[in-house]
Amino acid sequence: MFAFIKSVTWIIKKQWWKYIIILILGLSVAVLNLFPARIIGELTEGIEAGEATKSFLLNDILIPYICVVIGIYAIQIIRKDCMNLLTTSIYFMLEKRYMESILAQDGTFFEKFQSGDLLSRALGDVNTVKFSAGNRLMNIFIEFITVIITFVAMILINPILAVACFVPLTAILISNMFLKAKVQNNWKVVREKNAEMSNVVLESVTNVRTIRAYSKEEENYQKNLAYSKVAYETEVKNLKVNIIFQPLFQLIVAASTLICFGLGAYFYWKGYITKLSDLVTFNIYLGLFQSPLTRIGNMINNFYQSLISADRLNEIYNSVSVVNEGSETTESMETIEFKDFSFTYPGDEYQSLTNINLRIEKGKTIGIVGKTGSGKSTLVRQLLRQFPTDDKSIYINDHAIELFDKKNIRSHIAYVPQEHVLFSRSVKDNVAMGKDNPTDDDIRNAIKLADFGKDIEYLADGLNTIVGEYGVTLSGGQKQRLGIARAMLRNSDVLILDDSLSAVDGKTEANIIKNLKEFRNDKCNIIVCHRLSAVEHADLIVVLDNGKIIERGNHKELVALNGWYANQYENQKMEEGEAHE
Repeated sequence: MFAFIKSVTWIIKKQWWKYIIILILGLSVAVLNLFPARIIGELTEGIEAGEATKSFLLNDILIPYICVVIGIYAIQIIRKDCMNLLTTSIYFMLEKRYMESILAQDGTFFEKFQSGDLLSRALGDVNTVKFSAGNRLMNIFIEFITVIITFVAMILINPILAVACFVPLTAILISNMFLKAKVQNNWKVVREKNAEMSNVVLESVTNVRTIRAYSKEEENYQKNLAYSKVAYETEVKNLKVNIIFQPLFQLIVAASTLICFGLGAYFYWKGYITKLSDLVTFNIYLGLFQSPLTRIGNMINNFYQSLISADRLNEIYNSVSVVNEGSETTESMETIEFKDFSFTYPGDEYQSLTNINLRIEKGKTIGIVGKTGSGKSTLVRQLLRQFPTDDKSIYINDHAIELFDKKNIRSHIAYVPQEHVLFSRSVKDNVAMGKDNPTDDDIRNAIKLADFGKDIEYLADGLNTIVGEYGVTLSGGQKQRLGIARAMLRNSDVLILDDSLSAVDGKTEANIIKNLKEFRNDKCNIIVCHRLSAVEHADLIVVLDNGKIIERGNHKELVALNGWYANQYENQKMEEGEAHE
């Protein structure tokens, strides 16, 4: 339990006053719970002495008892309300920190943690820690307070009988000590298997159309079923531990109760306890003592599980970006330069880029072409600071990129990736993400520049049409153009189209390029593509092969070189000619 408290210290420090209020309220309830037992003891004593008059029953028994019960009830309501407020605050803190941690990570982090695993932690582990750091933590402290106060009250009646009843109950705590390693290991496996199952389920949901297209429904179902069975069987093993130990706790409590009745009756017979009312009061105290002790045993077991969940969350919280960054900012990006830049993906043995030397200036359009896997996307993604790089190999405005704040650098770049990134929102909302508080005119203009205006009339609700998850209701070309519209709306210093015209027809591509030249003639444009018609107008075209620049120049210069670019250009012209025949 103390290990868990240590793992959530940052929460306790921020919410300390709520914890103190709840503890004070819990202490009040623990003290008030002793009064009904004393009142019943007085009732027993009055009956035994023959003094159970109407006045005695009303003024000395009934009214005090009702007042105490109402007081306990009122305090419990306030305590429950405070605990719910605390738990809600903790949930918000956990989720907020979780999202902040994920959003601050780089590409290396997302290669280590899969989406399903992250989702499992965000849902399952956050809920477990939320409940334990709030309700469960407060309850266990209040139960400890109740046990201590009640045990002191029992000792004041008869210390020997109190100790004799307490000894069997220590077995609950001792059994938990032996249970710790088993529960922690089981729960760790449970969370891991649930994470694996989440990965498979998320993969199935995301790729459901592909699964159907290849008639792999049954195969995918069996795969999901297999992972679900493993998660189920692991959970069952974990529950068996509770099935074994919870009845044991009840058996221990029964033994303690038997000692109380047997030894208490003997002490009363021998005169060690002179009043029957004391024996009745003691037995009620024992009930108040046993119940929280049993709950403490069960809660400690739960804390072992919660510690695993807390460790899994801390693994995310404590993850630090490996991308070096500084605190400098820039108002604009005038130049970008790669100087003898080389790059290897974390975990790979071979370089993806080798000795890249390239200078890009404001107002210029740069084309990056080459075979599949030649390193085109890898090169442009370096500007987004997703992976660690060698110091002083990339320069912004003639200053090393590591000196700049990552967020500041990204604010000057509009990036349209190869993968279509759309959200289950309206067309208008998807485009509007490119800029804070855009006007309707801004959005319409961006849509026009991306040549998407002609599609609006065919959408059921026009700009308000919901595109579905991942843009499921749109074609590939429409998805790409929405991504381009979003980037056009941003109108950043640097626009990167990373093979973002592959799904559009030649005429649409020509319209977008034309709009690009007119609208962004004073800014930097980087176009990565396979179809060379998209970069014919570029001021500079570089050809990559196996991570190296093998050709560079404008369109005419590269055609004159009669190298890879020229051959590819001729091949594409022939293919286009054949397509028109």
